[in-house]
Amino acid sequence: MCCLLIVSCDNGKKTPEVKTTTKQHMDAETKTIENMQVAYKGEKTAIAKYEAFSKKAEEEGYHNIALLYNAVSAAENIHANNHKAVIEDAGATVPIIIPEYKVKTTKENLHDDIDGEAYEAKTMYPDFLKTAETANNQIAFLSLTYAMQTELKHKFFFEKTLGDINSNTLNSIPSKYFVCPACGNTYSTAPKHCDFSLTDREKFIVFE
Repeated sequence: MCCLLIVSCDNGKKTPEVKTTTKQHMDAETKTIENMQVAYKGEKTAIAKYEAFSKKAEEEGYHNIALLYNAVSAAENIHANNHKAVIEDAGATVPIIIPEYKVKTTKENLHDDIDGEAYEAKTMYPDFLKTAETANNQIAFLSLTYAMQTELKHKFFFEKTLGDINSNTLNSIPSKYFVCPACGNTYSTAPKHCDFSLTDREKFIVFE
């Protein structure tokens, strides 16, 4: 283990600045891959969950909500594939996932989805990003950033959709969604380029 200590002089005073040690860097790299495996498990579970929620929404007559779930499921699949690439590049094991979830009514599902996306976007992914930054693992950092930013948008979509159900304004729910194939960014109106990855909109996956 080594530690780099930089000493600067300011009016005769010595101020030590401690840099990350080799051990801290190595620990962060190991933890980053563990985090990627956790994130991969979460995304694979979300794929199956949202596919099931889409079917439930169709059964309840919410076709446009089913479309939203299909788009979000596709976005989560892109995140899962990105996470998988990071894990494989590190020579680590890609976990085998058996998704576990419960299908409720669409309104109940949306409530749970809002909480789940909020946790990922505001707690889990930010924590994982800090570790990836310490490890200087740029590919992990990019994959995690794409997922975190997209989960925030999914949370917004779910909140608006639940609000439309509660206020009986279902006609305002979009009937078309676009998903960026590079980062999973999700739109109801496609811009010329993806905000996150700059992917051209002609390459977006369309759900309608």
